Amino acid sequence: MRNYVTIETEILEEIKDLPVSDQKKILDIVRLLKTGLKPSHRKHNITELRGCGKEIWKGIDAQEYVNKLRSEWN
Repeated sequence: MRNYVTIETEILEEIKDLPVSDQKKILDIVRLLKTGLKPSHRKHNITELRGCGKEIWKGIDAQEYVNKLRSEWN
């Protein structure tokens, strides 16, 4: 009869041979998966983006900016 090893045992064997720093990284990833990375099922609306990045354009005249870009095409 063949011995069957569970996936948990295989993972444990692989992890215990790693350096402690890598083991800690794996623990952090598992914690994140368990607590913080739950998929969002809420649909988003495009209007939620309104105002994002507006500080980048502060003090810039839109028409002047477009004219500058168009002058670079030639």
